[in-house]
Amino acid sequence: MDNKMTPAAPEETIGLFWESKVVKNVDGSVSLNAVQPVSHMSRKQAARALGCSDWTVLDLFRAGFLKGYKPGARVLVRKDGKASNAALRICSESVLLYKQRQEQSARDWQSAQ
Repeated sequence: MDNKMTPAAPEETIGLFWESKVVKNVDGSVSLNAVQPVSHMSRKQAARALGCSDWTVLDLFRAGFLKGYKPGARVLVRKDGKASNAALRICSESVLLYKQRQEQSARDWQSAQ
């Protein structure tokens, strides 16, 4: 029996969206410093991350594939009877998990061909 050590398989990691700050150095160069991970993003940012339209992001949110909320929507029923018109904030973790699931299903479909 061989006693060779096998290398560990690389784990799949989920990328994060980071809030960043541009810093000008003394020598004139510019560096980008990550400040903190972004917890929520706009519908347009989520669409850019997923590579789809912002209307598709809205449909995914309504279908329950993406998590999010509308800030300031404390009044459930407006006086005019319409729903809240606050901007939708999408949870960045749900965007990344959805993207990972879609890429995995595409890889599974490719391997099945």
